[in-house]
Amino acid sequence: MNERDETSLPGPGSAFSLAPGVRLEPLGDGSAVLYSRELDQSLSLNHTAALLCSFADGRHTVSSALQEIREVFPHDTVEETALTAFLSDLAARQFLQWV
Repeated sequence: MNERDETSLPGPGSAFSLAPGVRLEPLGDGSAVLYSRELDQSLSLNHTAALLCSFADGRHTVSSALQEIREVFPHDTVEETALTAFLSDLAARQFLQWV
C-alpha cells in the first residue's frame, strides 16, 4: 500500500501522475475508465474525475489542475479538499503517484 495516509495529504503544490502501467481511456461522453492490468482493476470516472486524471502527467499540481477544472466547469463548485481527497484515494489504490 501507499505510505501516505489521510493525515499527510499532499498540498496544493504537489504534482501527480498516473502510476506506471495505469491507463486512462476517455469515453465519448466525457467520462473515462482508469485501469491497470497489473492490479487487475478498473474505475469508472465521471466528467470531472476524468478531466482531473487527464492532468496526471507529473507536471500539473493540485492547484493548477483545480484552476483548469474551474475554467471548464465555471458554474460548478469544485473544492481543493475534494480533489486532493480523490487523488489521495487513487494513490491509496495504486492508480496514481505523487511526484
